[in-house]
Amino acid sequence: MGKNDDIKKVAKEIKDFQPSQEQIELIEGLTKAYSDKSEDDVFVEIIRVNEQMESEMSLEEYEQIFEKLNSIRPMLNEEQQKKLDRILHILGRD
Repeated sequence: MGKNDDIKKVAKEIKDFQPSQEQIELIEGLTKAYSDKSEDDVFVEIIRVNEQMESEMSLEEYEQIFEKLNSIRPMLNEEQQKKLDRILHILGRD
């Protein structure tokens, strides 16, 4: 599968994604909560949330989270890819 195929797949997933009102409110809340935090503070919170997800989700659900994170990689710029790589490294998923 080439890069164009990856981009088409991600574009279709995004097009098909219809966030619920609850998901929209969650994202808005997170945006407000973390707007004044440093990048390091955000990474610490990511680790905490990951530990919680890992303990509460089935292995299949948990793995799907990382598949979705990797599926957006073709749409990220270089700086965003580096941040994603850092997150994955911190979580031991690299």
